[in-house]
Amino acid sequence: MKTSVSSYPVIALGLAWGLWLIAQFVAPGTMAWALVPALASVWAVRAARRQAPTVDTPAPPDHTDAPTDNKRPPSPDTLARDVEEALACRGHILYRLDLKRQAYDYISPVIGNLIGHAPSSLIEDGGWVHLRSRIPPGDTELIRERTRQALEASPAGPCDIELEYRIQDARGQMRWLRDSVRLMRDDAGRVCHTTGAAIEITETKAAEERLRVTLRAIGDAVMATDTAGRITLFNPGAATLTGWQEDEALGRPIDEVLVFAPNADKHPVALPIDAVLKTGTAMRSPEAMILIDRHGQRIPVLDSTAPIQMAGDPAPLGAVIVLHDERASSESLRRLNESEARYRTLVESSPVGIFHFDRKQHITFVNTRFSDILERPHEQLVGLDLHTLADAAVLPAVRAALEGHQGRYEGPYHDPQSGREIRFSIRTAPVFDAAGEVVGGVGIVEDNTAKYDAERKLRESETRYALAMRGTNEGLWDWNPLTMELFLSSRLMALLGEAAESLRTTSDAWLARMHPDDRDVYYLRMVAHLKGETQHFELEFRMATHDGSYRWFRSRGIAQRDESGNAYRMVGSMGDITARKRAEMQLTNELAFSRTLVDSLPVGLCVARRDGSLTLLNPYFSRLTGHTADDLDRLSVADLIIAEDRPVILQRLERAFDEGAAWAETQVEARDGRRLPVSFLARRVTLHDIDQLLCIATDISERKNAELQMRNLNRELEIRVTDRTAQLAAAVKELETFSYSVSHDLRSPLRAIDGYARIIRDDYHEAFTPEAHKLFERMLAAVSRMSELIDDLLELSRVSRRPLNRKSIDLSHMAGQVVGALAQNQPQRQVEVHIAPDMTVFADAKLLQIAVENLLGNAWKFTAKRPQAEIRFFTAKAGPETVFCVEDNGAGFDMRYADKLFGPFQRLHTDRDFEGTGIGLATVSRIIQRHGGRVWAEGEIDRGARFYFTLGSIDK
Repeated sequence: MKTSVSSYPVIALGLAWGLWLIAQFVAPGTMAWALVPALASVWAVRAARRQAPTVDTPAPPDHTDAPTDNKRPPSPDTLARDVEEALACRGHILYRLDLKRQAYDYISPVIGNLIGHAPSSLIEDGGWVHLRSRIPPGDTELIRERTRQALEASPAGPCDIELEYRIQDARGQMRWLRDSVRLMRDDAGRVCHTTGAAIEITETKAAEERLRVTLRAIGDAVMATDTAGRITLFNPGAATLTGWQEDEALGRPIDEVLVFAPNADKHPVALPIDAVLKTGTAMRSPEAMILIDRHGQRIPVLDSTAPIQMAGDPAPLGAVIVLHDERASSESLRRLNESEARYRTLVESSPVGIFHFDRKQHITFVNTRFSDILERPHEQLVGLDLHTLADAAVLPAVRAALEGHQGRYEGPYHDPQSGREIRFSIRTAPVFDAAGEVVGGVGIVEDNTAKYDAERKLRESETRYALAMRGTNEGLWDWNPLTMELFLSSRLMALLGEAAESLRTTSDAWLARMHPDDRDVYYLRMVAHLKGETQHFELEFRMATHDGSYRWFRSRGIAQRDESGNAYRMVGSMGDITARKRAEMQLTNELAFSRTLVDSLPVGLCVARRDGSLTLLNPYFSRLTGHTADDLDRLSVADLIIAEDRPVILQRLERAFDEGAAWAETQVEARDGRRLPVSFLARRVTLHDIDQLLCIATDISERKNAELQMRNLNRELEIRVTDRTAQLAAAVKELETFSYSVSHDLRSPLRAIDGYARIIRDDYHEAFTPEAHKLFERMLAAVSRMSELIDDLLELSRVSRRPLNRKSIDLSHMAGQVVGALAQNQPQRQVEVHIAPDMTVFADAKLLQIAVENLLGNAWKFTAKRPQAEIRFFTAKAGPETVFCVEDNGAGFDMRYADKLFGPFQRLHTDRDFEGTGIGLATVSRIIQRHGGRVWAEGEIDRGARFYFTLGSIDK
């Protein structure tokens, strides 16, 4: 924490100015310059504060880890009593705030008198809102910013900050508080609670403003220089007297700004600054000098020059010069003798005690107020020796006046006669005769007993004000509506990107920097406040910065008015709100986008409260129902739903509030009676800190129409299936009839031909030639082949008609039995057969037996002409399918005719080469298709063939 005493010189300057005013009426020509030494002390303190670095006051040591002594810790009752005594203190508000509970762990009872709420209500969970709601939003933002800066500057451990803010008391009035806050962090580094002590500074704040106005009202020209004679201070009175502006004069040599006409002897006239700096003694000119201002005007002035010295340091830091315009004083002095009576009246009615004393330190004159302060009559005081009246602490001020200096004492005074003790201040100044010799002194006494506490608070307020002005994020402005003069503080200049410490300009120049679109509104608001139509001035506008870009600012101010209500001065502050404006613009754009999105959605959307009343209805919903946004106040969700579905929808809305979402299909009823089927979805959302329902109604008319069409198509399909099933049943019946005819009617002629042919061949064997016998054998072979063909056709018919009876089958074992039967029928053949083990399938055993017999039989048959015949039966994976393969190295086939292999009666070899009917592979294809699989073949002539098949993906 930084400390500063920059406010004390301001207080001293105000008191010194009061002394000068009194001196003008008491003793013209003698007391007028009692101000100079006082001003010198003031500027000494100020200069020292400018040159010396700011002192950082160390934070109190943290005794958390300090070793404990052997003393017994205080009991809980003692600690509780100590806390109660601390909280009962009416001067401060002590508290501890738990940020997780949003409530106070404890707080001083005096807070109840301030805000009108019992302290117990602040300790309950969420009780912080009772106090937070009384802090103005602007002060809340400043508190947040100060807190954020403090936490960034101190990233770990506790963090201390000093805050000043306003709070609205129980009567609705604004009160100022100064709060010393400590922010405490938890183990995760988050702020978990705060402790603090607050004190009211409302009176101090009011005193600050009165003091600032008083200081600017000083009319004499006051200037200060450094040891090189360059100007370091230049008040408005100096600017008025010399014609130089403050920013022009600062830093210039004093003799460049103050030019005096030669005296009567034609000798140059200059201020005795060098002598004052060398001797450390205040000096003044014995008579008026003629000052030539910047415009050549000649002005009679009285000057006084004093060194700027720190207490205990003989080396001056510079000099302070006071110039009094004698144009008015000359006239006053001329009339002074005529107004002696008025002077006596003024002295007697003065609110301060005045006394004169001679070189022997005897009182020669006292006014009535002085008698009242000491509670002694006038006759007892005149002629009294000051040694018998005053204690040792007061006498140095008396002796200083007799030595030609100004003296001062402020503090307690013990009256030796009455024994009472009061607190007053005495200021003394020497009285000179015509020869410039000290003939006595004059003293001014003020009873400060009643004012002591107020002045102490004022000094504290000044210190806090100086610190706050350095840390605030707003700049200050001061405007004179009569002269149009405008003062801008250094902080405000920094916000505008300017390098100057401060600036004195005009309101016209200020308006020139403002954005053209904002000038008219600024002018109207300002005029309205000056006329008294508004209590204060406030406006947000854009200003051009140093680089020419525009930034947003918020300015607030208030006018000071005279007794007639006319504004003669206006002061205020201005802060940069560009970041906030950009955030507001972004939020506005996002809201506009969201609103556009909601308005353009091709679904009905509404927002409902818990009681069912509507707060939003988008245009699509309006088109569906015929209701508009003007109907929101009298509509509820139930009004949009058909009457028979309302109980269900209300129950779903309750479920959505409890579970977060609910859904139903219903119908929306329009104003004209139309009903529209919709899918109604309700989802709980939080809007404006209130749980509401976002309801979305999607038009499902097309889907309902499609469902109706699908139901109609299903009915038509069922009718067609029934018809086709009847047709298929008739075809199956015809097929069964054909099979019976083939089995019985077609076999009878074949059996007759075979019988008769055998009888003729056997009984008439001798009658026929060998050629005829060969013909008989061919005829019998044809009949046998025809019989086999009939059997194969019947088998193919049975395969197509018989139902499937799937079960688990060991295909490897089945193939081994088929190969064993083939080898038994032709034991002379040597065939190498390889069957993969553990081939298990889920299929119809009888049908699969037929398919395997045909495939392995074909492989056995077509390898008959190979001396080293080989047959392989194995499986392979093709993605998710299991593919079975029967491979041989037999005669093979031409792939150009592969599409004919699985058709009935399709043969790629003649009967002379390989016997067969051409039905076997057609039967295999029919069996595999019945299982949901597929079959195909690959081969090359004289290089063998490979027959592949799958059995579908039917699970067990």
